Amino acid sequence: MTAYEKLLHEAYSLGLIVKEVNLLTRKGRCVGNRIAIDTNIQTDAEKACILREEIAHYKTTVGDISDQTKIENRKKELIARRYGYKFILDPLDIVYAMKLGCSNIYEIADFYELTIEEITNIIDNFKKQYGIGKRFDEYFIAFEPTFAFIKMFADENVC
Repeated sequence: MTAYEKLLHEAYSLGLIVKEVNLLTRKGRCVGNRIAIDTNIQTDAEKACILREEIAHYKTTVGDISDQTKIENRKKELIARRYGYKFILDPLDIVYAMKLGCSNIYEIADFYELTIEEITNIIDNFKKQYGIGKRFDEYFIAFEPTFAFIKMFADENVC
């Protein structure tokens, strides 16, 4: 079962109706309990990314926020995206993937069935939350200046 199929199952369990339709100007749209995914999206990974964000909109947003010239709507969009990112991946998931042999963001994206654009956005969000890097147990994930994964030695002064 692909990530997209799992998300469809989750959406249905939340009482959402998901349809693939030809959307002219966007890739996804959530209105009430109905979610539309653009039929022109080629890969299941990208469909999953869009569906995750639309489920996040369903859970966090009230009303029409399609006019992104309004600051309040931009804030609501950002809240939904960040909620969607938490729903997708947290830093410990990166640690898990790296322990299993993933060595870069491309392999992590493949491992979790994400697009490169989405994994990059998630890592950018981690930068905003944690700064240049953060230690998780015996591992350190660097987000700046480049993405890196480091296993810490017993002596905390040595990386």
